[in-house]
Amino acid sequence: MGWNMQFKKPAYKLAAIIFMISVFLFAILGLAYTQRLRNALIKSTAEYKATIIELEKKVVKFETSEPELQQKIYELKSTLISQSVHLTNDISANYELEIDPSKVSLNHIPVKETSDSNAVQFIVAGHFYGNPHNRGVITPASTLINAVPKINSLTPDLIFSLGDLAYSASNESYQELRHNFINEINAPLFNAPGNHDVATRRNLYESEFGQTFYYFTYAQNQIIVLDTEIANCFIAGKQKEMLEQAIESALNNNGIENIFIFLHKALFLDGETDLRAEVNSQCGYGTNYTELRDEIFIPAAEIKPVYILAGDVGARGDNLSPFYEKDADTNLYTLAIGLGDTPNDALLQIDISSTQVSFQLISIGGNQLAPLETYTREYWSAP
Repeated sequence: MGWNMQFKKPAYKLAAIIFMISVFLFAILGLAYTQRLRNALIKSTAEYKATIIELEKKVVKFETSEPELQQKIYELKSTLISQSVHLTNDISANYELEIDPSKVSLNHIPVKETSDSNAVQFIVAGHFYGNPHNRGVITPASTLINAVPKINSLTPDLIFSLGDLAYSASNESYQELRHNFINEINAPLFNAPGNHDVATRRNLYESEFGQTFYYFTYAQNQIIVLDTEIANCFIAGKQKEMLEQAIESALNNNGIENIFIFLHKALFLDGETDLRAEVNSQCGYGTNYTELRDEIFIPAAEIKPVYILAGDVGARGDNLSPFYEKDADTNLYTLAIGLGDTPNDALLQIDISSTQVSFQLISIGGNQLAPLETYTREYWSAP
């Protein structure tokens, strides 16, 4: 009996070890399978968009409204929307829609209510890594690093990055970002993720900084952060539900006076051909911005001001940073600002009082800049 027990104990231990290893392997295989499904979904979504564009080109080229072709476009667009919804909901299954901002502050500085809600200041810019030609450099733009004392001297309430924190998402680049910028600034920092942040290493980004879209209220402002990369420039599924919920909540709250929407891709400039410059990177397969504008942003802006700020500009120093446009009939504003580690680099300072929202460009590259309102569509259309 004693001999049998001595024999069985190691056997039980071995069986337990084998069981634990099996569970671990199944978990790894499950994650890999899920990732393969997700990658396949992303690929098929992009393919649907490409097919739609080609079909629409045929419609324009032959000036036809052939019912079969139009029906094919309609069917593909329906599938595309369905794919975008599925993709968004899959990735964001555990996301909160309205969130405690301290949970998503990149530097973990608690967000405190301002003592004077009539004197609020934000600092905003995108494309923190700067020049895209510095592919081997993991530090942020030198203009941004050198601007830290200036930023802290302004004592902003909140700071917003508009995506592309680092050229290549990695533990090393995020460590450099923390050392040179995130840990050096004295205000809570938030990020609307860009393609360089989440395109290939979304899991790393989320483990480092948290979920990628959300909303919260600060003083008299509704803050909405969007993820333009989650479904290839389509704001769909749970993210669109969040956007609608955040705006409806703001419109029904008498204490909220302004709606700010922060995002990476300049969806409102995607596909523009009449400007002398381009955004850093086009969506490639289109976007549903027109639908969002007509169904959500314009109706909201008829009631309260809506400010949409994008950061995928400025990488070349002279491409659409800064950009300013106000809708002719409503208080819908679309703005863009991003860094390229060039003399034209600037931050956008937003000052909010009980009576107005004002903008000021802060040059951090050395060049003198005109007022933000100078850099309109007409400015960027001039030869």
